[in-house]
Amino acid sequence: MEQVPDIIGYPLDVALSMLQASGYEAEIMVTRPIKAICKGSPRAVCFKKVSKYRGVVIVVFEDRGRGGG
Repeated sequence: MEQVPDIIGYPLDVALSMLQASGYEAEIMVTRPIKAICKGSPRAVCFKKVSKYRGVVIVVFEDRGRGGG
């Protein structure tokens, strides 16, 4: 069985580089609350393998330093 690299929590560019180095191609899917604006750094939170060397990377945007209010 092929080992998929553990990309969870990595910045998106690093996660994609890790996948590419392992021979995988990936689509990117962003998840967010309905009214949220995509700001901050994108991070990989999930990888779903769809075929032998293809998958989907689920991405969220981290929001640092934003106070509640």
